[in-house]
Amino acid sequence: MGIGNQPKERFYTMLTDYHLHTCYSGDSQAPIKAQLDAAVAAGLTHICFTDHVDYDGVDLIPADLAARNEELLAIASRYPTLDISLGMELGMSTPESNRLSHQHAENVHLDFIIGSVHMVENTNVFYPEYYNGRSKEQACIAYLEKLSRAIRISQFNVMGHYDFCTKYSPYPSRAMEYEMFPELFDDIFHYIIETGRGIEINTSAWRDDPAWGLSIIFRYRELGGEYVTIGSDAHQPQRVGGRVKEATDLAKAAGIRYIATFKNLKPIMHKI
Repeated sequence: MGIGNQPKERFYTMLTDYHLHTCYSGDSQAPIKAQLDAAVAAGLTHICFTDHVDYDGVDLIPADLAARNEELLAIASRYPTLDISLGMELGMSTPESNRLSHQHAENVHLDFIIGSVHMVENTNVFYPEYYNGRSKEQACIAYLEKLSRAIRISQFNVMGHYDFCTKYSPYPSRAMEYEMFPELFDDIFHYIIETGRGIEINTSAWRDDPAWGLSIIFRYRELGGEYVTIGSDAHQPQRVGGRVKEATDLAKAAGIRYIATFKNLKPIMHKI
């Protein structure tokens, strides 16, 4: 399901990227300054750094959020066009991993928490082993079932990359749409909406393919979802702001009313 005909040129009063990583993440070498410079070059207005804090088995050293915040705040004034928030990406898995992640972030200022699933059945979805012997349907069902369980035992503001299970998948078509897994998506969205949380439109899984997920976001809106965040999941400067205009258009086409930014773990709604 496509976004539909969009104007070739459109003026965006705000462009957000609420999923950015730095060298404080165990899987990134990007200096904070390089990410900030890239955000300015991409025309972004609101950004959030969401370095990994994972106790879910992915073998990433949890980010030193205090040091990250200190370095960032020391240079933030040089970027007056950017509204900068401080966050983390929480690896959702078990009650114990959730407890350890929040303990790790205790006494550190955070504006925003993405809750993400990276591990399914003790296997990192990043690696080819996850897909061995699984059809696309089986890989996605296992992931969405884990996501449904994880959101019920974790503390977060927005559920991250519902389509992470397709990002590195080997299937000829990696796109996900609502019609493939309606019961699972409904189960997830009912809980997210009932608890006042939101979902992320993550552009990284699209890679060079056409944008997907309109039917998924439309169903989220149909069930009562009002806001999303948008993130490129950039671990390198050249990825910062990647396809966030398309994601903004997708949200608008799906009838989403607001793009959210966050301060002090509270959403600030920006009408699309």
